[in-house]
Amino acid sequence: MASRLMLLFFSGLLLVSCEKNYPPRIVITEYTRQPGIGNTTFNLRVEATDAELDPLTFSWESAQGTFVKDAGKAETSWTAPVSTSDQSYRIWVTVSDGNSDVSDTLEIPVAAVTYGKLTGMVYFTGTKVPVSDAIVTVDGKRDTASYEGAFEIDGVRSGRQTITAQKAEFISGSIDVLIRQGTNTANLFITSPLHTSRVYGQITGNRTNEPKPYHTVIILNPDNTESELLSIANGTGNYSITGIPMGLRRIVVKDDIRVRMETLIYFEGGDKEFNFAIPEPFQFTDSRDQHVYQAVKVSSLTWMAENLAYLPSVAPAFTQGGVWVYGFSGFDVDAARATENYKKFGVLYDWPTVMADTHGNGRDICPPGWHLPDDDEWKALELALGMDPTELDSVAWRYTGEVGKKLKFESGWDNDGNGSNTSGFSALPAGYRTSTGIFIGLYSHTNFWSSTSFDGETIWRRQLDQNHLAIWRYNEFTTNGFSVRCVKDR
Repeated sequence: MASRLMLLFFSGLLLVSCEKNYPPRIVITEYTRQPGIGNTTFNLRVEATDAELDPLTFSWESAQGTFVKDAGKAETSWTAPVSTSDQSYRIWVTVSDGNSDVSDTLEIPVAAVTYGKLTGMVYFTGTKVPVSDAIVTVDGKRDTASYEGAFEIDGVRSGRQTITAQKAEFISGSIDVLIRQGTNTANLFITSPLHTSRVYGQITGNRTNEPKPYHTVIILNPDNTESELLSIANGTGNYSITGIPMGLRRIVVKDDIRVRMETLIYFEGGDKEFNFAIPEPFQFTDSRDQHVYQAVKVSSLTWMAENLAYLPSVAPAFTQGGVWVYGFSGFDVDAARATENYKKFGVLYDWPTVMADTHGNGRDICPPGWHLPDDDEWKALELALGMDPTELDSVAWRYTGEVGKKLKFESGWDNDGNGSNTSGFSALPAGYRTSTGIFIGLYSHTNFWSSTSFDGETIWRRQLDQNHLAIWRYNEFTTNGFSVRCVKDR
């Protein structure tokens, strides 16, 4: 009996001695490599395995620096201390399965702290509209944003820093920036319900009044770039934009291809309703020669959206008095109609020919039901497109409202002198014929007659060119050859 007990005892000892525990094995220990500067945060990671699949625990340690995440997990973050000289810091990680431990180390080189300058702007959120008098703080230093929203802070320690902008009645904003030696740039964005507005409304066609869904309404920045404040109209053409900084703001409406309309709106807080009526081109036929024209309504007037091409006769440029096609020399009407300049730019007329009542209209050269616009109708067009009323009667270039830009087509003008054509007027650089019988200005200029005489010898006219976003108003001799745009009779 005693011998059996002894046998069982030694068998148990043998069994226990066979259940040997194996320590964990560290597969990899690493840190995210980035510019190693004092105050920089490094991401640390250890990967380990255990033969018995025992649950593992982790412990990170360092004599210097700070762990900013849980140092008891396989992944953590450690912020290097600030030093005035280059240093190398050792970090230990210990992995345990509850019975055995295994350790590894990381050597992280960290450069001496340097100092940089931080410059930037404080803007309303989503825009480039500046916020003045905001207090910008970083690394214990501060500056007050100027009237233009600019700030500058020198002596900022290199490394990852948090920059904050604060202002009374505004929601604070902050960003993290890696500061390097030299000049660094960062912009901050803050906003305030007390200093912003909301605009809402509907987009429709200006002839049919039908909704225009899926057009995009965008608030422009002061430099006319697109801000992040926008809205895509829903299926009924309704839109809404919040967070618009108060003041005069330019707004554009775009479809999938181009800008369809732009306007200026003054915001002074609260909600503002604004409905957009998008120009809708349409076609009509001149009953005299069956020529089909595009037309567009702008405010209360309907204008031809291409130059008059009625060609009862044609003559070379040197022939005084009559009708010309740019670059054509001859008297063959059919040959003139076959030229590319006729097809694209229409016809040039002197003023007596334009005003003759022998062309089937009983009044001037325009198609029946249409007429040559007078000076006041040109002014009405300019006013509808945003010209300041005080500038309507001025001569030479008139810049307010950038009317020339809105009238010019989006392509075809030399030297990137194209327009936005948000009016739908589609003015092209048709050139003109001088009173001395020379064709000039193709792709760079265009001129349009009015029906209003200035002094009995000269006539009010309008000019657009490649170098201006404005529109020119001046009086000109009747013997020049200019383009014609007609207005629909009311």
